[in-house]
Amino acid sequence: MTVDLLLVAGGLTVLLAGAWQVVRSAVVIALMFGLSRVVVGATVVAFGTSAPEFVISFIAALEGSSGLAFGNVLGSNVANVALVLGSAALVAPLIVNARLVQWEIPVLIAATAAVLLFGANGTIGRLEGGLLFLGGLLGFIFASLLLVPSPSVIDGDGEEDERPPKTATALSIAGGLLLVGLTALAVGAAVAVEGATGIAQRVGMSELAVGVSIVAVGTSLPEVATSLMAAMRREHDIAVAAVVGSNIFNLLGVIGATALITPLTLDRSLYDFEMPVLALSSLILVPLVMWWSRHLVDRREGALLVVLYVGFLFVIVSRA
Repeated sequence: MTVDLLLVAGGLTVLLAGAWQVVRSAVVIALMFGLSRVVVGATVVAFGTSAPEFVISFIAALEGSSGLAFGNVLGSNVANVALVLGSAALVAPLIVNARLVQWEIPVLIAATAAVLLFGANGTIGRLEGGLLFLGGLLGFIFASLLLVPSPSVIDGDGEEDERPPKTATALSIAGGLLLVGLTALAVGAAVAVEGATGIAQRVGMSELAVGVSIVAVGTSLPEVATSLMAAMRREHDIAVAAVVGSNIFNLLGVIGATALITPLTLDRSLYDFEMPVLALSSLILVPLVMWWSRHLVDRREGALLVVLYVGFLFVIVSRA
């Protein structure tokens, strides 16, 4: 048990360092290319912080643990909205970019609906995986970068940033530091999950319960660390976009790519509680960010999200 606790503590330390570097590097790269923070947050940062979900779900599926593979994604998406976004809003009220409301959040809702529909027969096969990954994710990336208008490059204080020079040397340094940060996120999450899973197994939990709760929280740690760090730096666009983009990648990229390689078998009991909660975690973003048309997630709403997530974990553990 002591070794497991040390793994969790060490993993969290690496995560925090990686999160700080990811946010810092992502902002620099965004400014170099004239991209907005919301675009970088919903793509580069979001996909990078979802690396642990991809690795764990992919390996679990190959080993025949579909419950762990799918439960990890399901639990991570719920955790990203309720725990990550809620915690970040507690640190600092989050201003939600209008582009997220008009583009990324509708894509997330559509991706959630597709996964629920594809899994209704108890299996997400290679065809469905191909549609999610090749059609959904690649289409999302293409449209995000080339088709959907990007907002102006605005800093955390609401003023337009001065673009740094885009030289080969500066770009190489920023890209290298971003890669270091993303690597630290993945390694830190893997170590923390290893320790947390060891603790869970000693306590005695089902594979699905471990995937939806312990492993899901562990693989969401990069998002937690990144969004908290972004919130503290008043990088609102990155804090919110990373959560929404990560959930999109989990559904279209992680589930899609995993099912494309090996079909995922879903327990029909998931539709009694877990799947409706997954749908709610996406739908709740609509009234949350559009309440009184203010595009703001304040501390009160953040506290509510965290409380709801604690309730979700309680139910999951009770059903285990």
